[in-house]
Amino acid sequence: MPRIDDDDDELATLRRRAFAPGADISADPAAVERLIELEQRARDALAGDKSHPPRGGEPDPVAVDAPDDAEATEDDGEIARPRRRMPRVRRSTAVLLAGAALTVATLLTALVIVQRVQTDPLQVGATQVARLAPDPPFEIPTSLYRGITGNVKAYAAFEGFRPVTYPSFRAGEGAARCMTVYQPDLFDESEDGYGYEGQFLLPSCAAGLFPATFTILLTEDTPERAATTLPADTALQFVYDEDLDEVVVFRG
Repeated sequence: MPRIDDDDDELATLRRRAFAPGADISADPAAVERLIELEQRARDALAGDKSHPPRGGEPDPVAVDAPDDAEATEDDGEIARPRRRMPRVRRSTAVLLAGAALTVATLLTALVIVQRVQTDPLQVGATQVARLAPDPPFEIPTSLYRGITGNVKAYAAFEGFRPVTYPSFRAGEGAARCMTVYQPDLFDESEDGYGYEGQFLLPSCAAGLFPATFTILLTEDTPERAATTLPADTALQFVYDEDLDEVVVFRG
């Protein structure tokens, strides 16, 4: 079994991944489960310390009030026994326990949020890594939706990519929405049209139960990879979640 010191170091590392700037633990279910396990182990250890007296003269980690009448006194030949109060948990210990409970609750909530969309239905090993919300201030090149009016939306950027959704050319209620994912740095718009120096610039429209989807493999020579921090041969899939009006990003 790992030593307690090792568990403490691992717990501190996982807490930083959960709450420090740039936290990434929500994309790592195994790390989340490990953090929950270590938090539970820490609480069990504290409970065990309170139920067993310290050995070998070591100080009890739980603070207790000094007993009243610490020195026995004599009264009419009888020895008065000192009165002792029940142990009182330090405020810092209580805060630690509350914080551990909050950590577990927060991470469980994060797991629910990450799994709002069914991921990896074919069990090929893809992982949901981001959800992109609408970004109204972003200016969308008109060339991307020429001939379409109204309800055109841009979404937050991910690794240099910008998703854009818009109504399809089919009229009528329930018409499917379409999506184009591109990198603005590779897009050049002019009066005569536009140019794109990347490899992929294809629209995708929803069809029945199937949402609009864009998939790309970033090879060593793919122009789009230069604007990312991703290694070669990383596959990305962008899926439009119409119910929540978000674009979900998967990595494989």
